[in-house]
Amino acid sequence: MKILDAQVDWREDVGNDPRLEVLVDETPGRSELRFEHAGGLWVAVDNGYVEYFACSGDGNDGGYCGRSFEVTTVDGEQVTLKGPWSSRAGCVNKRRFGPVVDVRLATDPEVLERGYTFKSGTLTLSAAKQAIDRANEAAHLERVVKFDSDEPYWVPVRDSGGEA
Repeated sequence: MKILDAQVDWREDVGNDPRLEVLVDETPGRSELRFEHAGGLWVAVDNGYVEYFACSGDGNDGGYCGRSFEVTTVDGEQVTLKGPWSSRAGCVNKRRFGPVVDVRLATDPEVLERGYTFKSGTLTLSAAKQAIDRANEAAHLERVVKFDSDEPYWVPVRDSGGEA
């Protein structure tokens, strides 16, 4: 995966955090990814691209309407995750797998131009920093802690120090 371009949707008309939108040449398929697991999280990292699930392993957890996902572990074992949840970057960051940043991903340059029909995705913090450096923005990623569970996140912030 190569980062080709990026921009920030500042979301100034709503109370939500800004989102980093990233154009990449390609994303790996799940069959190419190798997952590690700990504490109910299954995480794969491949060249800056990250994919993760939350799954207890006690049967169907009810996520994705009970859908099953086939994954391969770093040891080459094939595992079926039944009804996992998508989780969030903060949970991954709280464990040994982070730091990661949830972003909007696209492989089609027109998506970046028009500003919609992105795929939800996750990058390592290093890859996300590369992306924000490619963006034509005076911005950086800032660590913030959300929720009562001390979950760290990285969000785009304008370098001017003004409201993001």
